[in-house]
Amino acid sequence: MTQRTEARFKVFNRSRDTVFNTFIYDNIDFNVGGTYDTTTYEYTVDNAGTYLIGHSFVKKPTYGGNNFFGGSVVKLTRGDDTYTISYSRLYEQGQHTTISNLFMYKFEVDDKLKIVTAGGQPRMNSNGYGGNDILNSWWGIKLNY
Repeated sequence: MTQRTEARFKVFNRSRDTVFNTFIYDNIDFNVGGTYDTTTYEYTVDNAGTYLIGHSFVKKPTYGGNNFFGGSVVKLTRGDDTYTISYSRLYEQGQHTTISNLFMYKFEVDDKLKIVTAGGQPRMNSNGYGGNDILNSWWGIKLNY
């Protein structure tokens, strides 16, 4: 009998905005069967398979300027190539709006994933968030283990 290989991760942010269009998820809630780097904000796939990936954040308003945000994408590095997985939409003005996105994708061993903005700066909420729940988090779970 073949042993099942579980893979799942959830990282979150309690206090920071994005930096150079990269979502800063610098706290690990759990990380099983993969590697998340809290300095590069990248997840490395250690177990190939189909994953359900989720991303959620509370967008706070941009003060004194345009409040538009172009959405979020996953940068996938596979070997020497980098791909963009687009899965969200353009977000318009709105204060303290919760944005949540989901997608499924088949990843290979050693794929590196990083979540970045597709344009604009979302200015993640830093007030009143004290937990490690689904808000301000990025997570994934391997479906076929």
